[in-house]
Amino acid sequence: MDIDALREIVKNKLPEKRYIHTLGVEKACVELAKKYGCDVEKARIAALLHDYLKKDKVDYLKEICKDMPEVKGYDDLPEILHGLAGAVIVKKEFNIDDEDILNSIKYHTIGRKNMSLLEKIVYIGDAIEEGRDYPNVDKIREKTFENIDEGIIFEIERKLEYLKEKGGIIHKNTMETLEDLLSKRKERE
Repeated sequence: MDIDALREIVKNKLPEKRYIHTLGVEKACVELAKKYGCDVEKARIAALLHDYLKKDKVDYLKEICKDMPEVKGYDDLPEILHGLAGAVIVKKEFNIDDEDILNSIKYHTIGRKNMSLLEKIVYIGDAIEEGRDYPNVDKIREKTFENIDEGIIFEIERKLEYLKEKGGIIHKNTMETLEDLLSKRKERE
């Protein structure tokens, strides 16, 4: 796939601020892919397309996702829809059949149990790209480059604290991701 052409398509689809974020995610994902031995081109493609539907209308996204189990009970979380729907549309529009790339797009906001390395890279790359500025982001970046699983654990724990303070909803997949990574940590110890 021609990466420059893909960047141009994404640039024309997204508002400038979202496109700048996307380039930041691409950069973070490439760095992580090189560090952890993941396919760099796949990381680039997934990063560039992770927010492809971010600015599409919620009703359109809901229609695409209506039969997905990940949406059941989470109708009030429109921020998860763009990833779930994005995987469907990216597959059609770009003829991408690589399940790892598609799952990396699909689960980049909520995670899931047994994520592949690429899925982990896109999930955390989205959270730590250089344009992100929120409490503890520097610590999350540091932990991620020491151990990707530990970075994700720390990021989810911070997210849980934040959502608890705000009275927000956490998706069950995110809780399963945390439990899965904590369980794997225990096995390593």
